[in-house]
Amino acid sequence: MPAAKSGVESEERLIPVIRAALAGKMIVAGFNGREIAASLRVTPAAVTQYLNRSRGGNAKSAANIEQFIEPLAEKVIKRARSGLGPVETVELLETAHQVMVMNAGRGIVQHTSEEPERNASLRLLRERLQLELSAAEKYLELANKTNDDHTKLLLRMIASDSLRHGDIVSQVISWLESDSRKSIELPGKEILEGMLALEDSAKEVSLRESIKVDHPVARLLLESIDMDEAKHGKMVAKMLTLNKANRNKGERSADGRVR
Repeated sequence: MPAAKSGVESEERLIPVIRAALAGKMIVAGFNGREIAASLRVTPAAVTQYLNRSRGGNAKSAANIEQFIEPLAEKVIKRARSGLGPVETVELLETAHQVMVMNAGRGIVQHTSEEPERNASLRLLRERLQLELSAAEKYLELANKTNDDHTKLLLRMIASDSLRHGDIVSQVISWLESDSRKSIELPGKEILEGMLALEDSAKEVSLRESIKVDHPVARLLLESIDMDEAKHGKMVAKMLTLNKANRNKGERSADGRVR
């Protein structure tokens, strides 16, 4: 059974559910309808519909959404109190994507393949998927109980990483269970070289070594950025290698000679 699709169209269908949950959090925090409308980029009438659940109140879509709403709600409330602007659509989509990864992943874990030759790999992948989803839930739970903003951010970052790992594993499971084999699609050589140059520039300065901050968890967060930049550089470099291999393969004629 292929993994459930989690494209933008599907994620957009969850946005009203997320806005409804955010409106509920904001009303409890003491905001009025107009303030909530401004923060969510909707009309006051829409806020009323969100609060009375005539809009965005799909119980099935809202399953397991609370743990993902809390981080975004805290961010939106802080912005509203500081006058820093409304929630961005990309943030709503990211939260929707996390919800969909969790729900789709749970469905995949419960499914058993009927293809013996792939069972071993699929079993290992499902076990890993279960671990990643469980870790994400636990880290989110810990983050939502933590008062220190830096520690909260670190825990939520790890939860986000676990969800991303789960998404990757889900896609690999879907690929293994699918009969179709699509060709590799990569960005062009010039684009990849430009991205690699950006990553190399970012790696030139270590944030952990260059920025002086006393908070130990803040230093860990800066170190995580340095680690990500190093990882990104390696991934882009490997995509460049794949790009070159694909070009060389495409240049070969049917009789094996290079044109």
